[in-house]
Amino acid sequence: MWDKIKELSFRFFGKRLEPYIPYFENMKTDLQHANIPLSLREYVYVMFFALLLIFAIELPLITIISAIIMKSALSAFMFAITATILIEMGAFFMFYTYPSYTARSRKRNIESGLSFATTYMSTIATSGAPPITMFKVLAKFKEYGEISKEAEKITRDVEAFGMDLVSAIRKTASRSPSSELKELLWGLDTVLTTGGDVGAYLHEKSRTFLAEYRRRLEQYSQTLSLLIEVYLTVILVGSIFFVIMSALMSIFGGGDINLFMSFMQFIIIFIVLPVASLGFIALIKTISPTA
Repeated sequence: MWDKIKELSFRFFGKRLEPYIPYFENMKTDLQHANIPLSLREYVYVMFFALLLIFAIELPLITIISAIIMKSALSAFMFAITATILIEMGAFFMFYTYPSYTARSRKRNIESGLSFATTYMSTIATSGAPPITMFKVLAKFKEYGEISKEAEKITRDVEAFGMDLVSAIRKTASRSPSSELKELLWGLDTVLTTGGDVGAYLHEKSRTFLAEYRRRLEQYSQTLSLLIEVYLTVILVGSIFFVIMSALMSIFGGGDINLFMSFMQFIIIFIVLPVASLGFIALIKTISPTA
């Protein structure tokens, strides 16, 4: 999919976007960390081509729908222009933040399973198997998520591209979004280069990562308890209290107050509560130490 869109975008724009690529230089590292198979130049071309497609589809579509509803071509066109601009801004924001969001997601996924993967690697290394075997076996266990993909890169570089193991480890370490995995791989690079004991090194690192993972879980548990108390007190109890008070005010108030309070109850129950709950779920997912 990426290749087809990339080919179309280069064919359409030619070299007209080249002067604008330096403005997106801060995305280069995130693209590598996100494991997106595009260079910065290719991603910028794909992004603008997708934005152009969205504009070409949304503007006439919204204009036709708006004209049917509004019965006025001018009003429909003005509304379509405004809506399309907002959609374009939203799409640009999504394209711009997608690499960094994906990189952070990969980082969480790697660090949530790194302690267990390191223990597994330590067991293989202690058995006397060649170091490349650790990465071969780890690449086959998809349960480790992004760690398996990183091990697969090292295995591919060695077996398919003819790189030596140390160079493949260095390449993957330089592009990993996780500082902990970088630390593990650079340390493994040093051990392999100096002829040290790989099994002992991985065993010690697994103990360190397990202790850090346990600390993050304890911190997450404390934060989660606090957030649940805030959610129950502010969101649920506050909403119930408002509904009860607005119902009492409706009973003693006039017709206008009754209508206004009914409208506010509708907003609280069907909009505020669902949005707040979704935001709470997203927050919990963001701070979770597990992927």
